[in-house]
Amino acid sequence: MSLRVFKSTISRSLRSQGISAFVSVPRSPRTSLGGGRFQTIDGRCQWMLSLLMPQGGVNAPICHGAGRQHKTISDQVRKVEYVDANGTHQTISDPGLLKAAAGCFGLLGIVTHLTLELQPMSYPVMRPEKPDINLAIPPLTPEDVPPALKGDFTPEQFAEATKRFQERVENDYYSEFFWFPFQQKAWVHCWNPVDDQEGAKEYPPTVEVWLQWIQGWLGGVIIETKFFRAIPGSWQAVFLATLTMAALPPQFLGTRDAEIKTFMPDALHFRRGVQNMRCRDMEFQIPIPSRKDDPSKPDWTIVQRAWWDVINLVYTNPESPMRLALELRIIADSDMIMAAQRGNKHGTASIEVLSIPDAVSDGDWQPFLQQIADKWMSYEKIYGQKLNVRPHWAKEWEGLDLGGIPARKYLKTVAYKDEIPEFRDTLKKIGDAQGWGLKDIKKLFSNELWDELVFDTVQI
Repeated sequence: MSLRVFKSTISRSLRSQGISAFVSVPRSPRTSLGGGRFQTIDGRCQWMLSLLMPQGGVNAPICHGAGRQHKTISDQVRKVEYVDANGTHQTISDPGLLKAAAGCFGLLGIVTHLTLELQPMSYPVMRPEKPDINLAIPPLTPEDVPPALKGDFTPEQFAEATKRFQERVENDYYSEFFWFPFQQKAWVHCWNPVDDQEGAKEYPPTVEVWLQWIQGWLGGVIIETKFFRAIPGSWQAVFLATLTMAALPPQFLGTRDAEIKTFMPDALHFRRGVQNMRCRDMEFQIPIPSRKDDPSKPDWTIVQRAWWDVINLVYTNPESPMRLALELRIIADSDMIMAAQRGNKHGTASIEVLSIPDAVSDGDWQPFLQQIADKWMSYEKIYGQKLNVRPHWAKEWEGLDLGGIPARKYLKTVAYKDEIPEFRDTLKKIGDAQGWGLKDIKKLFSNELWDELVFDTVQI
């Protein structure tokens, strides 16, 4: 069965069962998908899907979606089945042990099955917008806006836009924001679902799915051509940004796809084929601090600050190292021991910068990432609170200095100082009960990074 037919079959089956879920289309042609089955546990409908994922899969590195109500993918796991270092098929379903096993970076063994708890099917009503960048995520002050992006907005307009932004990130089921380099407008994708299916349609339609795949493929071809690589970085950025904004809904001056009611899996994967275009990507998880006037409430100004710090850095470098996008999603905390979001009681700003490989070839990318990392790591002093800012495990951070020290040392001695021993001890507890030791998984499933961070005390 082809991946497309498999995905379509899964989506129809989920909908017929009244279940909401998303199915990741694997990026590797070597990836195979096993069979799945529905089962009910304690009255909750669960979907068991056998996956042989590449090591960059969404569960192992504790990936996430969007929305302050939602934790990571790994937080939804209720059972892990795997082949251990002895070749024995094992199962883990204890909630305390799953805090390590469900987000273990492949260190546990060869995972064969994951059982995830899902929500009943609902129907998002999407109203994508392309507001002026000044009003999408408003600056803390008008002076924070680069001259090229300044608009003629009143204090009242800024205040109203700030209120709307805060309501969205605090209350919306799903919230994400995009800015493409040198564009006057942002793209805002915030929505809420309803229980009524009437009027829900598959999105995008089949023809547009193929069109989006072709667009992604063409983008990947174009960025690798000699001509494109030879033009200035800022031209590359403007070309890609202009095409992207034209392709995103609403199209044709807002007359097409202004409101889209669809099924939850379609809303979560509204854009197809993006994996056809290679990119570079650094993402940090920034805790939302407490408000000084009311510690029980979140202070959303840190999101505005992080957003505009990047935009200003883009305008200070004429080569434009960030040639694809600035993206922001608001998510919850996590119960996973090694999750970058763990302990963020008010939620997390998941913010990332993306570019194309040519920015790396030009030597502009790594210095730009360091500048951004320095900015995002500096907020603890500004807010006067402990903020455990961490990079996403599956994105770029190697080679950076974080908090003035090499990234690996920072992760081991600062960001995960308490979590790494807890993670190692939990793995040991699993092994003691199932007949393997830490030295076994270090020998078979670890690599140089995890040897240094987690297994440095384990002798083979």
